[in-house]
This record gives sequence, structure tokens and C-alpha cells, in this order.
Amino acid sequence: MKSEILAAIGERELQPAAQLNAALAANDRVKYIFSLLQLASAHARDPDQPFSTLRRERTACGIDDPDLDLVIGQARTKGKSCHVAGAAKIVARIADEMRLMAAPVLAGKPDGLATRLDALLKALPSGRDDLLDPEAISAMTQAGHKHADSLHSLVMDLHKQLNAMQETLAEETIDGAAAYNLSETDRPLVQAFMAGLNRTAKLKFDHPGLATTATRSGERLLIQNDIGTTDAHVIVIHVEGHTVSVTYTDVHPERLAFFQTMLKPHAVTWEGERTATLAAGAPFYLATGRFAAKDAKGCRADLEFLGSRLVFLIDWNRARKQLRGFLRGSDRLALLQGAADTEIGHRAFLELGGARLVNQAIEETAGSSMRFGDRLYDVLGDAETLDFMTFVLRTSAEGMLAGQSQALIRDRVRVTLATHFSNEEQRLLGLAGDHAGLIFELATLVREGLQSDQNGAGKRARRAGHFEHDADLLVIEMREAVRRRPDYLVFKTLLEAADDAADELEDAAFLLDLDALEGKPLPLLQGLADLLVEASQEWIKALGHATQIGRSASQAETEDFLTAVDRIAALEHQADDAQRALAASAIKHSKDFRQLHLYNAIGGRLEATADALKHANHILRDHVLTDLIDG
Repeated sequence: MKSEILAAIGERELQPAAQLNAALAANDRVKYIFSLLQLASAHARDPDQPFSTLRRERTACGIDDPDLDLVIGQARTKGKSCHVAGAAKIVARIADEMRLMAAPVLAGKPDGLATRLDALLKALPSGRDDLLDPEAISAMTQAGHKHADSLHSLVMDLHKQLNAMQETLAEETIDGAAAYNLSETDRPLVQAFMAGLNRTAKLKFDHPGLATTATRSGERLLIQNDIGTTDAHVIVIHVEGHTVSVTYTDVHPERLAFFQTMLKPHAVTWEGERTATLAAGAPFYLATGRFAAKDAKGCRADLEFLGSRLVFLIDWNRARKQLRGFLRGSDRLALLQGAADTEIGHRAFLELGGARLVNQAIEETAGSSMRFGDRLYDVLGDAETLDFMTFVLRTSAEGMLAGQSQALIRDRVRVTLATHFSNEEQRLLGLAGDHAGLIFELATLVREGLQSDQNGAGKRARRAGHFEHDADLLVIEMREAVRRRPDYLVFKTLLEAADDAADELEDAAFLLDLDALEGKPLPLLQGLADLLVEASQEWIKALGHATQIGRSASQAETEDFLTAVDRIAALEHQADDAQRALAASAIKHSKDFRQLHLYNAIGGRLEATADALKHANHILRDHVLTDLIDG
């Protein structure tokens, strides 16, 4: 199929090498299938014995069919036959792979190969009803001079001829690239491309792909890379002078767009996209781009960068789908782009199970924080989820490259996710702390209004309105956070109680703007405002200390929290007494009813502020002492 896509885009010079590479890849796949059937037959005879799924062998040879991992374990004897799940499909795959493997040899000197191949393929069992005769499996897979001709024997003979053809075709190997018909000036360019490719190729781990062929055609150097195992997924590079032209084909338009985004740092000019189809009618997308370097050094830099990007295309679409349960669409793209930019990639994440790796961590750490149907970003928020998933991809890649156990990497993911869940407590306390800062600003504005004449009263009232508006926005943010995490309902209740204080103080600032006090407030009213400033300061302290309280809190941290909580309660009692004294004094000293009403209204607002802070203070105290210390 790789040779077919090259023909479809007009790259006929590369077809012989592509056809040969496809045949060698088919050799690996058919040998895997033979092993699968042999082990399935053996397990059916003795199902109590331990068995291998051959998953690693399957992925290594490029077969993307996880259902095959179940074949051996589910194999059972049924009469004289062996029940093999998907047997007809497996037999059909053998026939397809054999024809693909034989194609380059048949195109040369077949020496009766076609007749031999046809006879062996006609002898294949049908696999109807998922049944295979163990003797038929043995006839396919046996090899050696003592046995009759078999498909396995044919595979061995074909493999020898394919290796000989490869040696004839490839005159040399340049850092892993099969090269032929090159000039001396071509080699540094191929070396540059391979330097980039080999630097990041380790990030594909066991996945096949990135086979490279280089040749000269007239005035141009041609470099072709098959990237991965997808049939219509190749890249062909033309180098002429200092200009590098790229022809890229893909079955996924999203991955094509991602590839173009990766190349933006080198200012590639794209000449448009088009769609085409292979002979079998399968559609694919094609785009051509152009690097225009100033000199030979720049040309080599473009090639090296281009080679280094290809590994990040392998299984890209699969990774994007695996991330659906955790990130929004734009964040999924940002994560994969960042993983490519930092050269950690996404393949290690997939090797460790992909979505299953994260879902297992969620099951072990989320507790009641997540409900059925929740996505991770619903609970942690977009930014924090993106940060966590970046950690997952980086830790997966670094751990696997270092040869660390999968269990260790999974534990790191689980512990870090638990930290993100616990960090939500600190974040919500931080929101409450920001809100407390606005209460202090409002209390200070009211006190300033009582200490000065009427000049600037309107400006203070407008500033108070802005502070109260900002406080409302924090309450909205808290409500949204609790909607995602209902187990943190206490923080919504706490902030709504504290927001009553902000509302009362903003009302007090508005009343001061009415100028009915004539710049002569009673000392008791000023004293009440002083109490509210102090109470708001203590509220800030209580919230700040609460973030430090827990199982590991020091005695000093706990003492500071309890002292602040107790002081707020004491200030509320003092505010009650001050408000009563103010009411009595206002009756004596107010010059008219309007002034009396204003003294009592402002005093009432300040006393209500103290009540609101006391209420919020009780909620915080109960939460800290019950949930954090006892729990």
C-alpha cells in the first residue's frame, strides 16, 4: 500500500524501495499470526496452563487490532476442531500478507513462485464458525526439510529473496536510511535529516515506523519516510539547491493540520491541500510545503528539524481520542503540540494504557470529588487539568526512557492527581482570601469616609461599588467550582455568608455619600467602623492560617488560626455593644430625624457586617476543626 500511495502522488522512483519495505513488514506480521495460531492451538489443548497474549509482538509488527490479544486465552477445543475467535478474518489476513510479501519477488524473477503461492493459499482452511482444524494450523506453520511444503516454508524462502533484493537495491545505509544512487553532496543532507529523526525516534518505543529511503532522481535528492503503519501515511521530501519541498499524505485532516502547525517555526510555505483516492477508493489528504533556506547550513537545519517532528505523528489521532475524557478539544491540541515542542511526545502515554492510565488514577484518588459522567476538566478546571495531563505525558516518557517500572510511573500519576484534588481545597480558600481582601478595602473606605469631610464621598462610593462587584465575581467563581466539586459545598456557603459583609459595607459607603451627617459623625460610629476594619483583618488572617492547617500543621499554625477565629467572635460582641451605644447616643445628639435615621442605618449596616463575618467565621472554624483535623 505504501508503494500505491507513492504512485498516487507521482513518486515512482521510490516505489521499488517502498514495495520492498512493505513486503518485509508483511513478513513480520505473518510470522506473528503463525505464532498466534500455534499458541491458540496449544492453549485449547491445555487451557489451565499460563499463556501469553502476544500483545507486544502484535504492536511491534504494526497490527492495530487489540481483539487479537484475546485469541489465545479464549481458544478452546470443540470436538476435533479448535475454536479461534475471528478465525475467518485471521485466515484472510494471512492470505493478504502473503500476497504483499510475495509482490516484489513476483515482479522480478518468480521462478514458479506464483504457482506455489496459489496452491498454498487454496489449501488454507476457511475458518468458518471460528473453527480451525489443529492439523491445518500445523500444516500452515510447520517448516523444515522433513515436512511437506507450507506457508511458513514459503515465508522463509521469500524472506531470503527479499533480503537479497534489499542488499542489491540499497547501495549504502546512512545513519539508518537505505540509500542508493546518491552523490557526495547528498550525503550531508541525508545525515541532517536522519540526525533529527534519530534524536526523537526513541519516543515511538515499540511502535514500528520511520523507515527512511533516500535516492537521487535527476537534479533532486528524494527522501521518503513511511512514518507509521497507516497505509496512506507517508512523507516525501525533495531537495534541490537550498530548497526543501515536502509532500505529506494522511487519512486524517486533523493530523495534517497538526503537522503544519509543528513546522511553523521554520516558516514553511504551503501550496494548498487536496484530496485524492487510492485504487481501492480509499480517500486521503495531500499537502505540499516549501522551505526556502538561504544557504547549505540553513537547508540542513530545515531537514534536521523536519526529521525530528515525524515521531510525533505516529498514533497522533489515537492519542487525541484517548484524551477526550480529560480535556476540551483546544486543550487536547495544545497538550499534543506542547508534547512535541518539548520532545516528550505521546507514545509513552499510549504504551502505558492511555486513557486507562488516568482513569485508574481517578478511581483510586477522586473519591466523591467526581460523579458518573464528569470529565476531569469539569472537576479540576481547564488550566489545572491541562497542567496535570502535561505531567502525565512527561512522566510517562521520562520514566519509560529511563527504564523505570510501569508500576512506579502509575504511582507517580496517582500521587500527583491526588495532589491536584487536594489543591482544590487550597485554591478555594485562596478565593475566599481574595474576597476577604475586598471586604477589608470596603471597611477601610467606610472608615475613611467617617474620618474626613464630605469631599471625595462620591469617589469613595464608586470605588466601593467596584469592590463589591469584584467580590460578586469571586462568589460566582466559587459557585462554578462547587458545581464541579459538590463535596466542597462548605466553601460556597462560607463565601456567600462573607459576601453579605461586602454587601452591607457597600451600602454603608452609599449612605455616607448622602451627606446627611454634615461631616460630624459620632465618635461611637467611628469606633464601630474601626472594629469592622480590625474584624476584616482578622478574617484575612483566619483564612490564611486555614490553608496551613491539617495533619502536618505545627502547633504555632494551629494557634494562630484559633486566635484569629476567637478574635473575630470577640469583635462581633463588641460591635453589638457599640451599635446599641450608638443608637442611644444618636437619639441625644442628632439634630433632626434624617440624621438620626442615617446614624442608625449606617450603624446597622456595620453591625450586620460584623454578624456576617461571625457567621462565615463559624463555618470556617467548623470545617477546619472537623474536616481537616479530625478527618
